[in-house]
Amino acid sequence: MQFVDVIGQDALSARLRDGVISGRIAHAQLLEGPKGSGGLALARAYAQYLHCADRTKEDSCGVCMSCLAHKKVQHPDLHWTFPFFKKDGAGKSISEPFQIPWRQLMLDSGYVGLEDWLVKIGADKKQLFISVDEALEVNRKLGLKSFHGGYKVLILWLPETMRIDTANKFLKLIEEPTDKTVIVFVSQNADKLLPTILSRLQRVHVPRLSDSDAAHGISKITGLSNEVALGFAHITEGNVSAAIRMSSSGVETPDLELFSSWMRACWARDGEAFMRGANDFALPGRESQKRFLSYALHMVRQCIIGNYGAENLVRLTQGETAFVSKFRRFIHHKNVVDLSRLLEDAYTDVAGNVNAKVVFFDLSVRVHMLLRKES
Repeated sequence: MQFVDVIGQDALSARLRDGVISGRIAHAQLLEGPKGSGGLALARAYAQYLHCADRTKEDSCGVCMSCLAHKKVQHPDLHWTFPFFKKDGAGKSISEPFQIPWRQLMLDSGYVGLEDWLVKIGADKKQLFISVDEALEVNRKLGLKSFHGGYKVLILWLPETMRIDTANKFLKLIEEPTDKTVIVFVSQNADKLLPTILSRLQRVHVPRLSDSDAAHGISKITGLSNEVALGFAHITEGNVSAAIRMSSSGVETPDLELFSSWMRACWARDGEAFMRGANDFALPGRESQKRFLSYALHMVRQCIIGNYGAENLVRLTQGETAFVSKFRRFIHHKNVVDLSRLLEDAYTDVAGNVNAKVVFFDLSVRVHMLLRKES
């Protein structure tokens, strides 16, 4: 992937290239930014630029042997680490069994999210993580000589999924890097990383894409008209990967129906509907449950934003707008803080593997009481 393929982020791309040209290359870097802002695409373009045999000030050449290998996601000196799950019967918990589907995903698009990866490996009901075994395997690989004699590059996607013992193993690699090794962490929640890791990384902020930049990129990738692409960019707050998923699925908001029926049940205190909702909520995997709770929190926030007249900040699809126009009067200053806290606590419980049905039923009862609170 070349820098020309990166959506927006021109200033940041130039900064990364200037570092290579001047020889100021930090051996451990962190590209941190919101979902869909292009951190992974930047890391890929940066790795190709480091390996390019005929780079210019503007970009990698795109035609040398290294660039062609990057285009096929087959460069021997580019290593990948990402969240995965341990397959049944596997001796060690390493990413090797998932490297082929990962490369296939990288060939599909430079803009992917966790949901795309979950679908690719059929892991919606699995808890993804980066293991200690993987850290040891990375240390072994980076200890070898580079194939082409240049830089060895590791792109580690979503380092926040590392466990503490895993992070400690990577800490040794960061503190004592092998010769001509560059490690690029790509994070969406850098605050979840250990302070000992963060303090040893050169942190590079990847800003949220503007709606116009995101729309241009979405249009280029999907072939949608700029007007339609702008609508997707507005709804997803510049999240290119989410916009691509939304446009390709044909379903604007897959969680809207469950959320709207759940809110109606909460208002009516319909116990039977609570049970049905709990079953529907628990049926998919933990990642889908977390996604739904994040979506519910998003809807609550959009309601209160609309109530305070900041219509230019509202990010809703047409279907969501129709629902929120009737629902948002039940979200007000006396219950919005408590509602948000309940949803955040439920998210934490689900992430901690608490029984999803119990979490959802208890949450439903508490939401009912808050919805009935008068403004």
